[in-house]
Amino acid sequence: VFDKESLGALTKVGLLYFPGPSIGDLAFQRAAYGHGAWSLCGITHTTSSAGAMDALSNLLTAPVQPWDAVICTSIAVKENVNRLLQANVEYLTDRLGITKIVLPQLPVIPLGIHTKEFSFSNMEKVEARHSLGVSDDKLVVLYMGRLSFHAKAHPLAMYQALELAAQQTGKKIVLIECGWYANDFIAKAYKDAANLACPSVQVQILDGRNTKDRKIAWASADIFCSLSDNIQETFGITPIEAMAASLPVVVADWDGYRDTVRHEVDGFRIATTMPDAGLATDLALRHALEIDNYDMYCGHTCSLIAVDIEAAALAFEKLFASKELRKRMGAEGRARAQQVYDWRVIIAQYEGLWAEQQRLRLMAQGASRPSETATTNNLNSAAWPARLDPFYAFETYATHILREDTLLALVHTDVQEALEAANAYRKLNMVNFAKQVLPTQEEVTQILMKANAG
Repeated sequence: VFDKESLGALTKVGLLYFPGPSIGDLAFQRAAYGHGAWSLCGITHTTSSAGAMDALSNLLTAPVQPWDAVICTSIAVKENVNRLLQANVEYLTDRLGITKIVLPQLPVIPLGIHTKEFSFSNMEKVEARHSLGVSDDKLVVLYMGRLSFHAKAHPLAMYQALELAAQQTGKKIVLIECGWYANDFIAKAYKDAANLACPSVQVQILDGRNTKDRKIAWASADIFCSLSDNIQETFGITPIEAMAASLPVVVADWDGYRDTVRHEVDGFRIATTMPDAGLATDLALRHALEIDNYDMYCGHTCSLIAVDIEAAALAFEKLFASKELRKRMGAEGRARAQQVYDWRVIIAQYEGLWAEQQRLRLMAQGASRPSETATTNNLNSAAWPARLDPFYAFETYATHILREDTLLALVHTDVQEALEAANAYRKLNMVNFAKQVLPTQEEVTQILMKANAG
């Protein structure tokens, strides 16, 4: 375990993993010890928030190195990151004429799950359905995740598609929404929309914050659905959890879902449509000026994105009509989750990346290991321009500068009297609060004794 005061100990470790994209600030902190002192590894989550976009933009001016990395959790989010960086390169080129660009690696490594946590026996499945009062002649469709129409998956397309499929097949459908609402307004909005759009579908709400409720939801389901349409989504963990639970999935053809779900193998990916580029600059500006908060920015954006409801309904119809299809797709998804998305597989990819970062860093150093005696003495204007040595930044404030050739003399006529005075002053709260920078009592004694000598 390290804190900021022992940061230099990272030279012995060689790599710092940070669970976010903001490695630019960490690169400036590392600069005090040398850019090659250790590698940095970050990861993307949502990239649509102002904080995330600024953190990624700052990579262009922070002292990140080729032996650093920001893991992108999907191909789609890597493309998003590249577009953001390219826009900033163009700005800096036009503004400052930059010619040198140094960026971290942007490998694509998905998130992982513990697949064994989503394996349920037949008895567990029966008991889960019984606890919900769901009879054998009903089919259960599950949505798992935060219940937020403006920041996650807008539910209206799912409601409409389920109603169409239920009417077409005559099947009795139960929709479980396992999640949580931010407030009563949102809860009522969900209830009103379901009553209007899927009146023949029985809707049950489970608390997604409760471990027992989540287990019941997974164990009782026949089909999983997540028609994500929101730019805050970058990967989406619930579809691979559903696959691990042997459930066929109906998901939007959207961002990370494209990587995880194989269309007509593990389930169905439903086409999505968004407006052409250049038609949402007003939304971006409203967000940038903080007229709209982040939730409203996401909500306005997703309101202009469509999921193919008829295609979703057709996918549900196929799954409702065939237990064999549900079983086959569920088995395919389970195998894929185990082989591709289990943490034991994902961690191996992390370790491979970290080994490559180490190789590049040491090759750049031309040494087997960085110095274990690095100190903050390297902190200067080149290392971290916005955090200068205060005695350099404010040098013109003082009348005189204390230098190695400055002559010091003892004021007191008696050295013992000087020592007693110094020790008394040290005990004052207005003095000892700065113990981090004060010389030790032994050092003060040595200085005064030498001054007494001449």
